[in-house]
Amino acid sequence: LLRTAAAHAIDRQAIHQSVYYGQGDILDQPYPPGTPWLLESRSLEYDPDKAKALLKQARAVGTPLKIVLNSTAAANREIGQIIQEQWTSIGFKVELQPLDTVPFNQARKQGDFAALINGHTYRFGPDDFFGRNLHSKSEYTQVLSGWQNARVDQLLEEAKKTLDPAQRKELYTEVWNINNVELAQFQLHEVTH
Repeated sequence: LLRTAAAHAIDRQAIHQSVYYGQGDILDQPYPPGTPWLLESRSLEYDPDKAKALLKQARAVGTPLKIVLNSTAAANREIGQIIQEQWTSIGFKVELQPLDTVPFNQARKQGDFAALINGHTYRFGPDDFFGRNLHSKSEYTQVLSGWQNARVDQLLEEAKKTLDPAQRKELYTEVWNINNVELAQFQLHEVTH
C-alpha cells in the first residue's frame, strides 16, 4: 500500500512544468511516443486524496522515507524537492538526500533509500532495458529495488528469445503492467531533443 500511496501522490504534470518547462514528454513507461516499443500501458494516476486514504488505511501516516538523488544534475534536485513536498503533503515524513556522484553510487549500491531519483539512457531494443532493470537475476535490479517476480523473469526470458516484434511487445507490455501494480520502478519524464 505504501508504494501505491507514494505513486498516487506524484504529480508528473507539476514536474513537467516546473522542472522541464513543458518540454519533453510526461512518461509512465521507459519508451516515449514515436518509438516502436511504446507500450499500451498506464501507471497509477495522480490522486492525492487516494494516496492519503491508502496511507491512513495502512496505518502508516508519518512513515519516514529517504529520497536519494545525484545532486550533480539540477533536474534531479528539483524533482526531489517536488516529490518531497508531494509525499509530505499526504503524510510521509520525507528526508531528501542529495549526494555527489561517488556517495550517490555508494548509497544506490547499498540500497540505503526508500526512493531513488535516477535517470537511464535510451535503449533502442527493450531486452537490455527490461532485463537490466526488472529481471530478478540482474545485479542492477537488485541494486535499484531488490524486486523479484518469477512471472516477470519468465516473460523477459521468453521475450528475449522471441523473434516476432508484435509478440515481444505483448510480453514487454505484460511485464510493464505487472510493474505498474508492484511498482519496482516509476517513470516520470522523458527529455526529448
